[in-house]
Amino acid sequence: MHKVHVIFASIFVVITIPLVILLYQAYSQLQLGTNSLYTGHAMFVANTLNQRLARDLAVEEKRSYSEYGFIRTVQVIGGEENTLSELVDYPVTSQYAGLVGHFQLTPDNTLRTPFLPEGRFGEILLEQIPQSERLRREEVRNKIKNILDELNIENRGIEAMAQPRDSVEKVIDHIYKQDPKLGHSEKEESARPHRIETASEKENLAFNAESQNIDSLTSTPVNYNFEVEIEPFMAKVNSDYIVFFRNVTRGSELYIQGYIVDTKVYLNSLVKNETQFYPLEKDLVLEFKDGPRTLLSFGTHDDSQEIFSTKLIPPLNKISLTMHMKNRDDSRGSSFLIFLGAVVLIILGGGLVAIYRLTRSELNLAKKRQDFISAVSHELKTPLTSIRMYAELLQNSWVANEEKKQKYYNQIASEADRLTRLIQNVLNLSKLDGDRWNVQLAKDRPKAVLDDFVATYSKNVEKHGFELTVSSDTDVRDITLMMDRDAIMQILMNLVDNSLKFSKDADYKMIVIELRIKDTDVYLAVRDYGPGIPPAEMKKVFQEFYRVENEMTRRTSGTGIGLSMVKKLCTLTNMKIEMENANPGLRTKIHFPPLEI
Repeated sequence: MHKVHVIFASIFVVITIPLVILLYQAYSQLQLGTNSLYTGHAMFVANTLNQRLARDLAVEEKRSYSEYGFIRTVQVIGGEENTLSELVDYPVTSQYAGLVGHFQLTPDNTLRTPFLPEGRFGEILLEQIPQSERLRREEVRNKIKNILDELNIENRGIEAMAQPRDSVEKVIDHIYKQDPKLGHSEKEESARPHRIETASEKENLAFNAESQNIDSLTSTPVNYNFEVEIEPFMAKVNSDYIVFFRNVTRGSELYIQGYIVDTKVYLNSLVKNETQFYPLEKDLVLEFKDGPRTLLSFGTHDDSQEIFSTKLIPPLNKISLTMHMKNRDDSRGSSFLIFLGAVVLIILGGGLVAIYRLTRSELNLAKKRQDFISAVSHELKTPLTSIRMYAELLQNSWVANEEKKQKYYNQIASEADRLTRLIQNVLNLSKLDGDRWNVQLAKDRPKAVLDDFVATYSKNVEKHGFELTVSSDTDVRDITLMMDRDAIMQILMNLVDNSLKFSKDADYKMIVIELRIKDTDVYLAVRDYGPGIPPAEMKKVFQEFYRVENEMTRRTSGTGIGLSMVKKLCTLTNMKIEMENANPGLRTKIHFPPLEI
């Protein structure tokens, strides 16, 4: 049996190890696939963000320098005409979320805003604006001035122009590398490192109207045209605001033009759709950082791992977008895989345990059958040897005494009966196992069956030196039940034989058969005064070929099929068997089907 344990344990280990490795690999691939999915989405978010930023910048890059004034000149059929700038509206409106406003720093570092004109001509225009609204416009201008001062943005003249910057060409190239579907014609149109505009005479007059003492736009214009060089946008950032600004060289004068947006509002607008509507975002943490400083964060990246980081396109290339993925132990795919692995292991373990138990049962049964064959051989050999010995003595006339002859004849008959009972038991067991026992239920009195058994079997009991005692309740003597007489006789014979064998060394040699009735329960009880049965063996004695004693060391005769056959006969005839230690001895009860009242 130990060898069987080792074999099945080895099989379980051999199957389990590759299975666990396979499940681990599948789990790793699932995690890798999940990480790749999140990384891919993170790259998509970054690409989308940069495209939106590039589109915003493209709008401002195309904006004429003259639009930063209150008045601008536009081309119409037949020439030019002056009109209000697109940037004069108040409250300030724009396609940019969080826009504070546009501004312009003149060569003398004076702050101008298109929504609040200054100078003599500006004063004329301001008279048309209500005082309350004018105050609000001034508040916005003061806010812009404070932001510029905080970020140290000022016009120091052409001599102190900013250091070389990334051009729009690089910006557009970066975007087109991310999205090759955009047409080359649009790229060629937009990708200009510096842009040149030609200022007309009328445009020069409109541009100067706010800063010079000009009473109307009909004053004498400048008698020449000149070029205006516009550089790409730069940016300065802090936790509150982003200032986009560019250098505009107009003749020998330098102007700084730009616009200001709220940092958090603007950056949030660039990724708003992804963070709100993409299902994966609930597990992603997005963080905008300017060096070590966090500008904006969606979620907290505690208990998370960084999966992607990139710089924004110029001029915001000092800002990095970092994405973290929350560590997930409860993802559906992982949970399902773990559940599947557990189920497979349970099924595998359960199957091996079931096969092991079946194998062990078959081995035990084979061993019991082997013991049964040994026991039957022994049980058959003993009476046959006795019969042959007594027959030879009588056949050879070696016994002259008639009394001894009679004794030997009786012994031969007794051994023949014993042999007959043994063979009949084997045949009956074969019938029960093959469902060939012919159940013959008929109305009969349990007392009559008991009396017949005592009449036919009492001599055998007495021959073994035992006394057979019968006790029955008065109320049960005339009760009639549906029963199989042959089955009852066979059950009683096996129970009494079992008591004779195991209580032969008892101090009190008596077999008691009781017929009792309690309420609707009628039962037969066979009781001896032997050693009884250990509690641990009580349920095993009904197993086929089972014997309490070891086959090699047993001291009692028998084949181990008596109680098994009793159990099967009881089940077949709707009766129940109950066994208990009587201290001393053993009591076995056979319960008939309940009485119908």
